[in-house]
Amino acid sequence: MSTSSAESEKRIAELQEQLQNERAMRRRSESNERCFRELAEHIREVFWMTNPLGDQLVYISPAYEHIWGQTCQSLYDDPGRRLAWVHEADRQAVLTAFKRDAIHGEYDEVFRIERPDGEMRWIRDRAFPVYDDNGEIYRLAGFALDITESIENNDRITRLHSTIDTRNRMSVFAALGTGLAHDVSQPLTAARNFIAQARMKLVPDNDAPRAPLERADAEIERAASIIRHLRDFAREGKPTRDTLSLQPLIDDVHQLMDSALRGRNIRYTGPDPRQIEDLELPVDRVFAQQILRNLVANAIDAFDDDDGSIRHIGVSVRTDEHADHVDIEVSDNGPGVAEDGMELFEPFVTTKDDGLGLGLAVCRTLARSHGGELTLSDRGRRGNDYGNEDTRTRFVLRLPRN
Repeated sequence: MSTSSAESEKRIAELQEQLQNERAMRRRSESNERCFRELAEHIREVFWMTNPLGDQLVYISPAYEHIWGQTCQSLYDDPGRRLAWVHEADRQAVLTAFKRDAIHGEYDEVFRIERPDGEMRWIRDRAFPVYDDNGEIYRLAGFALDITESIENNDRITRLHSTIDTRNRMSVFAALGTGLAHDVSQPLTAARNFIAQARMKLVPDNDAPRAPLERADAEIERAASIIRHLRDFAREGKPTRDTLSLQPLIDDVHQLMDSALRGRNIRYTGPDPRQIEDLELPVDRVFAQQILRNLVANAIDAFDDDDGSIRHIGVSVRTDEHADHVDIEVSDNGPGVAEDGMELFEPFVTTKDDGLGLGLAVCRTLARSHGGELTLSDRGRRGNDYGNEDTRTRFVLRLPRN
C-alpha cells in the first residue's frame, strides 16, 4: 500500500470518528433540549429568556398562556406586551426594578396583571443573568409564578384574625356591659329615690323646681330602661318587641335631640304625620329609638363649624302597603362620607377622633335582631356641593312589618 493510500485511509477513519462524535453530541443536545422542553412545558412557573437588555424574547414557556391568558406567539411578536398587561398602578415600579436589578440577579418583584378576560392575578417575577464561556452576560433568564391563591389565602387569614380579634373585643364589651348594667342600675334607682324625696319636700306655693325634677326623673327612668334592655338582650340574644305606633317613636327621638339640633343651628324635618299616623311595627321601642338617635347624632357630628350654610337633617318613611317592610331614612346635607375603603359598620371603625367605633356596628346588630337591616344608601357629595339639598348622605333602617 502506498503512503498516499495509507494517509487517505487514516484521514477517512478520523473523519468517521469525528462524525460519530458529532452525532453523539447532537443526540445528547437533542436529549437535553427535549428534557428542557419537557421540564419547561410542565412546570407551573413561566420560564422566560431574553437578551441582556430584555427587549428581545428568546423563549417563553407555555405556562404563560394559562396565567396571562395570552398566546406565546403574541409575546414573540411583541415582547413589550408582557409589561402592558401589568396593572397600571404597578407597571412603572416593575419596569424600573427590571432595568435596575435584572442584570445583577437581584430582580424579584410581586405585582398584579390584568388578563384580557378582566381577571386580576398576582405574579412573583424573578430574573438572573446567564454568562457565556468568556464570562460575558448574553442572556437574562427568569421565572414568573402565579401567587394569587397564596395572596388570597393570606388575605383570608388576615381577615379571619381581624374577625376573631373583633369578636373577642366585643365579647369583652358584652361582659363589661352586663356587669355595668347591674352596677349602674343601683345608683340610678337611688337617684330616683332622692328625686322622689325632693319632690315630696317641695313647698306647695313654689312649683319652680318641680318641672326640672320631673324631667330628671324621666331621663333617669329612660337610662334605666335602656340598661335593662341591653342586659336582657345580652342574656337572651333577642329584643323585646311590641307592636308600637311609629309616629310617637320618631317624635321622641326628635325631642331627645332637639337641644343638640338647635345648638348647632340645624333644621330638622320629620315625616308627614298623615303618612304614618296608622303605621304600627313590631319593634323594641328602646332599641329602635337608640338606632335612630345614633343616626341623627352622627349626622349632627358630621357638620363642620357653622359657615352660614343651611343645615338640614331629615327623617322620612318609605312604605308600601304591599311590601313586607318599612324603610326609615335619616339624611343630611353635610359634607358626606368619604370613599376611603373604611367599613363604617365594622366594630371599632370610626371617623371621629374621640370615637369608639361601636355606634353603627351596634345599631346594625340591633336592626338585624329585629329581622331588619341598616345600610348606607348614599354617601353624599363632598367638596363644592357642601350644603346642596340634592346631594345628601342617607342611612336607611329597614324594619319588617311582621
